[in-house]
Amino acid sequence: MNDITLDAEAARDTAAEHMLTGIPRVHFDTPVDKVIEALRGSHYECADTVFVTDSAGKLLGLVRINDLFADGQRHIGDIMEPEHESVRLDADQEQIAALAMRLNMIAVPVVDKNERLIGAIPPEALFRILREEHMEDLQLIAGITAHEEGPYAALDASIWNRLSHRLPWLVFGLVASSVITVVMVQFEHALSANVAVAFFVPALVYIAGAIGSQAVSVSVRSLAADTVEILPLLRDELIIGVGIGAVLGSLAGIAVLAVFGDQLLAIAVGLAVLSGGTMSAVVGFGLPWVFHKLGSDPAMGSGPICTIIQDVASLFIYFGLVSLLVF
Repeated sequence: MNDITLDAEAARDTAAEHMLTGIPRVHFDTPVDKVIEALRGSHYECADTVFVTDSAGKLLGLVRINDLFADGQRHIGDIMEPEHESVRLDADQEQIAALAMRLNMIAVPVVDKNERLIGAIPPEALFRILREEHMEDLQLIAGITAHEEGPYAALDASIWNRLSHRLPWLVFGLVASSVITVVMVQFEHALSANVAVAFFVPALVYIAGAIGSQAVSVSVRSLAADTVEILPLLRDELIIGVGIGAVLGSLAGIAVLAVFGDQLLAIAVGLAVLSGGTMSAVVGFGLPWVFHKLGSDPAMGSGPICTIIQDVASLFIYFGLVSLLVF
């Protein structure tokens, strides 16, 4: 393996897999009209962007095709975009797509260790990468272990293969859901004393799950960028969870008070929604990051494990508040 080529295994999901070498390269002091003439008589694999280099082949800047026709009397160095970023052959494809979106790049240049231009990732490859990563994220959110051949292979795999990847997590969820039954049994006295207490269990579980699912989606998407710091995002998600929980908790408490006329029960329901919503936001956002940092599949945090934690914690908080305030 060298700096110009990677073997098939090392190139997988990297810049080397998507790079094209047939791209327009021009010297920075070439007149624009000569560049246009050269483009007219040549065939390129990717001609959406003109790459400007020095005499040593080092990348200096980029020129978009629509800027190329502005003034034919100028030199290419006068109209190029000197502020640019490039990637190496072994750069991860998800990072490449994130870079292209962040800088609004049509094509992403690939350079060697000496910053010499060796190729570029074309726009069609960027779209393909975004599509593949989106499919993979959807599988992670659903709690499906990523297929070793990629997200499309997971969809085209045999029925048995897909079943074997999904069923273990659901079996775990079924077994772990028995914890919910244990929680319900522990607070049987509260349910028997006031049947209205049970009316709000489905709503509390749904709210916790919905808030947690939103947090999981944000977390999984943020994992695409290695430069993102977890603590600021976790703090923001905590604030968001408190805000959502406060609004929904207030609405729920007012509704309970209006329908049942029980002030203490209304307070218990409102506080349960607030606490459960906050907890779900933090757990839903944090678990995928924890498992990712441990080197495990983020699906472990975004699937049944996260759901069980949210449901059990929400019910425990609710019944604890009911026992404390109502009885």
